[in-house]
Amino acid sequence: MRRVIFIIVILSAIFCFASNVYVLHFDGAVDPPSAQYVLSAIDRAEHSNAALLLIILDTPGGLMSSMKKIVDGMVNSDVPIAVFVYPRGARAASAGVFITMAANVAAMSPGTHIGAAHPVSIGIGSDTSKVMSEKVTNDAVAWIKSLAQMHGRNQEWLERAIRYSESITASEAESIGVIDFIASDVNEVLEKISKMKITFQDTETTIDVENANIIEISMTFQQQILHTLLNPNIAYLLLILGLVGIYFELQHPGVIAPGVIGVISLLSAIYAFQILPVNYIGILLIIAGIAMFIMEVKVPGFGILASGGIISLLLGSFMLTSGNAPELQVDWWTIVPTVAFVALFFIFVVAKALIIQRKRPATGVEGLVGEIGEVSVEISENSVGKVFVHGEIWRARAKQNIPKGVQAKVVRVDGMTLWVEPYRE
Repeated sequence: MRRVIFIIVILSAIFCFASNVYVLHFDGAVDPPSAQYVLSAIDRAEHSNAALLLIILDTPGGLMSSMKKIVDGMVNSDVPIAVFVYPRGARAASAGVFITMAANVAAMSPGTHIGAAHPVSIGIGSDTSKVMSEKVTNDAVAWIKSLAQMHGRNQEWLERAIRYSESITASEAESIGVIDFIASDVNEVLEKISKMKITFQDTETTIDVENANIIEISMTFQQQILHTLLNPNIAYLLLILGLVGIYFELQHPGVIAPGVIGVISLLSAIYAFQILPVNYIGILLIIAGIAMFIMEVKVPGFGILASGGIISLLLGSFMLTSGNAPELQVDWWTIVPTVAFVALFFIFVVAKALIIQRKRPATGVEGLVGEIGEVSVEISENSVGKVFVHGEIWRARAKQNIPKGVQAKVVRVDGMTLWVEPYRE
């Protein structure tokens, strides 16, 4: 028993005195929720006196405003930060290059790549937009070179990554001094960090994290939801779902579910489009397309309105995020099936409406035309008789005499009088 207690005490002491490494997994586009995730992890690591914060990175890039918050938080951190581009197939593209260069230690796993950091500006090719684009590019170059200078990394290649969107593999990045080393997994990263001197707060130091306690930090539920909403494809689908849901509720008041889903979806899409760079002409074209479909249902335009709706919806969908970096664009494989589904839905509704309009009325006075009844009071050419039809007795006229008890067919309705003729099978 004493031996067991002694072992527990020793293990507890080792655990207490072992250094802690906080690990977060940065996967996906750079946006406000992911920036909040990184900054909160830095804050937690600082308050816990962690030996190292390790960011496992796989990003296509994202918003420059969010990336700047992350980079500012990293360079001002009181805890050393390492970035590890992992697993195989991962990338540190666009904004990911800046995040990687802001780290005290930059590592990549085999089969990964880094680069393509040219800033993308939304414009129409005017001289003013070209000048602004050049200014943004020059600013980005100066920024990346200052980050590289802090940690002794290859400034010349990083400038090319921004000006010419160059990308390189992990082995190439290591050979030209863009990153510090290549590692196959997290354990190897920690082992190599323990054996090297790193630049931290303008001084060279060493940190022993080879046998450290690894503490995973995950996104909060709120951050996960917001991060998902800011996916351009999700935001686009929510916009379409919101518009269709609200239309369905207006057409069938009291169903409730489509209206609730539509309002929530539309408000969520508005939240996303407030943050994502979007072309508002594209949004107006999408709304116009849906409006044309609705008008086709209300006032059949022989397919002209429906065709205009399809064209408007397609143009608006492709225009919505045109000019953005690829990671901030709605994919064509999301747009085409969605437009096809919406078009088929409204075409189905239009077809149903046309069938109903052409169908003989089944209720009301007009619904009596074509019904077969029995003459209850003789009808003559000059006098009004009566006919029992559809469970009721009606005044009836005819162009010829029809005796009592003979079956008669209603041919038209004149006010509250039915015009009938003898029914012959």
